[in-house]
Parts: sequence; structure tokens; C-alpha cells
Amino acid sequence: MLLIKNDTWGYVSGEIPLPEEETCSEALVAEARRKVWFVLDKKARSDLILSISPLELKQICGCETFRDVWMKLESNYASKGPARKAMLLKQLTLHDVREHMARFFDAVDKKAAMDVDINADLLAIMLLYSLPGSYENFQCAIELR
Repeated sequence: MLLIKNDTWGYVSGEIPLPEEETCSEALVAEARRKVWFVLDKKARSDLILSISPLELKQICGCETFRDVWMKLESNYASKGPARKAMLLKQLTLHDVREHMARFFDAVDKKAAMDVDINADLLAIMLLYSLPGSYENFQCAIELR
């Protein structure tokens, strides 16, 4: 959305390609267009680079244009293989638990802000038994340890 807001999405999508070099009579105009294109491409690249993690920065080292950066990131993250499918399925099934835990610990933090402390052992037990019924096997396994 940042790229769309800043009118730089065209550099990613390829809608704004690098202008080609022209014949001698139009060489100065073509060179000026290319310079403008490179300036705007760098601005678009900087928007993306400021939005990604340091680990992702290592992946895009050596990319010349914003489109190169985008294509490199896309090839790394848009895999459609079985491992990617399994990871996405895992995210879908754990999503509810993450939300549940976020709500649980939000309530714990609010209680702590009101000077209501809960013993750590009791807190662990409360969390374990607050999990949805689909985690019954997990609860049993933890109880047996």
C-alpha cells in the first residue's frame, strides 16, 4: 500500500519500465528520462527496504532495480511447493491459539496493572486448561510430564 500511495508500484509491476536508449538526435532526452527513472526507482526501493527486516536485506544484496528486489523476495516467499503449503496450513490452525494466547496474556497484563498478581505455576495451569477442546491431547501430554 505504501508503494501505491507513493505512486511507485509501477516500478514493481513493470508498468513503468526503464526507458530505452534513443537515437543520437534524442539521446539527451532519453538520458534525462533514464536518470529520472533511476531516481524514482531508488525511492521505491527505499520504501521497501525501510519496511523489511534485516534478515530479508541479506537476500536482496546485489539487486540493481526495485523490480529485481521484488522478484527476489517473491521467489523466496511465494513458493507453491508442499513445504510452503504445509507451513500455511500450520499458520491457519495455530492462528486461533495465537489469538487466544494474546487475549489471555492481555488479561494477565491488565490484572498485573491493577496489582493482582497470579502465581506463575497457577498461570501456566490456567493457560493449559483455557486452550480449546481440540488441544485435549496436548493437555494430556503436558499433564503426564
